[in-house]
Amino acid sequence: MTKQTLYRLFNLPRIIEQKKLEIQRIQEQLDVKSPSLTGMPHAGGVHDKIGDGVVELVTKKEELEELVRGYLREKAETEAWIDAIEDLQVQLIFCYRFKEKMTWTEVADMMGGINT
Repeated sequence: MTKQTLYRLFNLPRIIEQKKLEIQRIQEQLDVKSPSLTGMPHAGGVHDKIGDGVVELVTKKEELEELVRGYLREKAETEAWIDAIEDLQVQLIFCYRFKEKMTWTEVADMMGGINT
């Protein structure tokens, strides 16, 4: 288990939330709106906003599903690795830091004594 892998678990939930916001934005853009009937001619060229938006939405949803699967897989591997640590104090420190996502100051407070 590397430090980079452990800290990746901190960032993946944020990335997942960002992807959910992107999906929400796309869905809001796809909401059907009444056409503007001004009598003015429209700009030339054919463009399918709805079709393009649906393709983008499906792509983002697939990316989200892959991120969630990866996060759950990495989380399970990390938790199994932490649970296998033999030194109970070190295991507790890793639980606080990487399972509970506490700051190092919070970990030190939870451990008690004169830890910093």
